[in-house]
Amino acid sequence: MSDIATRYAAALFEAVPGDEALQDRVRADLAALALVAREEAFRRFVENPRIAPPDKARVLEGLAARQGAADPTRRLLAVLAENERGGLLAPIAKAYGRLVDAARGREAVTVTAAFELPGDLKTEVDRRLRALLGARTEIRHRADPATLGGLVVQIGSKVFDHSIKSHLAQLRQAI
Repeated sequence: MSDIATRYAAALFEAVPGDEALQDRVRADLAALALVAREEAFRRFVENPRIAPPDKARVLEGLAARQGAADPTRRLLAVLAENERGGLLAPIAKAYGRLVDAARGREAVTVTAAFELPGDLKTEVDRRLRALLGARTEIRHRADPATLGGLVVQIGSKVFDHSIKSHLAQLRQAI
């Protein structure tokens, strides 16, 4: 994640201090806008140097208005358009979500396995992670056949890779 996106997210977070309802609304706004930002047409639009920043700002404001976005979200979009940073919308949304979670004492964890874990195994993994990290841990499970087996656990920016894929890669390097 870019340092610039993190700085924009931090500035936005500071603009809504302590107001959890507004923080949640801004987070939802950014999540919806991040989906749009992933579209190729959107990227071409915000990265097009022939389109003036005020024109980009009008389009982004229209997008925010249709969505019913909160004022802090609208102000962020105006600043992004003015500074030619519209392409950072998705990483800003991700960084903002992390800031909100951290402020509330939540830890986001992603557990990746080669297949969807059965219910009892998923429950046991969740129980152990919560015992290590605290009850406010939000755990998301993913299936990725490329791991081949084992688990990959991502806690914030730290990754604990105990997959067969990574072990094979280590063996390959050792040979």
